[in-house]
Amino acid sequence: MKIYNFYILSISTALLVGTVVMTALGVKTLATYYTVYVAVALAITELFIHLDAKAKRSLTVISIVLFIGFLFALSLQILRIIS
Repeated sequence: MKIYNFYILSISTALLVGTVVMTALGVKTLATYYTVYVAVALAITELFIHLDAKAKRSLTVISIVLFIGFLFALSLQILRIIS
């Protein structure tokens, strides 16, 4: 199995487990789902960056995009709390 296939399988499994756990806990806000998904994806991406030097370039771009999305969701929550 190539590293990209294992990466996709790992992310899919982790997001599925995260969805099941959040549903079981009764989470209803979309922001919470998004934040958990981004955290899981960033964690798995960071693990895979160290496994293959070639994959590091493309996975770094994915990490940056996910982190920007996380900062956007965080800033929306901060604005909601302040106002």
